[in-house]
Parts: sequence; structure tokens; C-alpha cells
Amino acid sequence: MARRRFLTVASTAKIILAVGGIFVAGAVTGGFVGLRMAGAAQAQHLLGPTEIGARLSEQLELTPEQKEKIQPVIARTSEELRKLRREAFAQAAALITKMDADLSKELTEKQRMLLKEVRAKEEERRKQWMAERAKHTESHPGDGPGKDGSHPPGPPPSP
Repeated sequence: MARRRFLTVASTAKIILAVGGIFVAGAVTGGFVGLRMAGAAQAQHLLGPTEIGARLSEQLELTPEQKEKIQPVIARTSEELRKLRREAFAQAAALITKMDADLSKELTEKQRMLLKEVRAKEEERRKQWMAERAKHTESHPGDGPGKDGSHPPGPPPSP
């Protein structure tokens, strides 16, 4: 009888761990998307090299010589920021992949399939967002807002 009770407790604990793992996966994914959305909102304030140079030139009343000298610094920094964002995204994706592998050890086959479906939907939303962003970039060249002040929409929210 005690052995049966132990098995029931162990099974219940596994179910709780699996559900908790799924919750954590959702929370981490939601947090990641939230950070991406915050980053997109912040990126709206980070203009491209041309826009930054123009804004600083106006605000600091730069001479033509100063404008020429700061342009390479602004261009280099903009590229470094783009690289940093790409690296951060790749690292976050790797962490989520590792988390999914770790979670899968505690999930049933059905739960693993559901997790794959969740990730596939998230990937589809990301691809749609990237396509929308690419369209925006084509119609508004540069990293900053378009001439009409519009920005590409932020990444889609997770359900």
C-alpha cells in the first residue's frame, strides 16, 4: 500500500513538474518576446547613422568638419549595435532550444508534440513579423522612422 502511495505521489510530482516546466517555458518565451518588443520600442528611438548624424549636427550645432569626423564613429557604433542585437537573439534562441530539450525529458510524448506545435506557431509569427519589418524597411530605407514618422510594428505577442 505504501509503495502504491509513493508511486502516486511520484506520478503527481512528475505531472506538476511537467506542467510547471511548460509554464516556465511559456514565461521565458513571453519574457523573451516582451524583451524583443521593448527592444523594438527602444530601437524606434535609435535612429540610423544618417538620422543620428543629422540630429546631433542640429542639436550640437556642428561645423561641417565636425560632421565629417563624427560620421565614421556613428556608422561604426550603429553596426556594432546591430551585431550585438543579432548575437543576443541567437543566444536567446539557443537557451530556449536547450530549455525545450531539458523540458522534453519530463514530458509525455503528447506533451512533446504540443511543445513542438507551440514552437512552430511562435516561429511562424516571428517570420511574419520579419516579413512585415522587411516591407517597412523597403518602403522606409535606413534604420530610423520613415519620412512620415512611422516605424515597423514590434514583434508579435505570444499567446
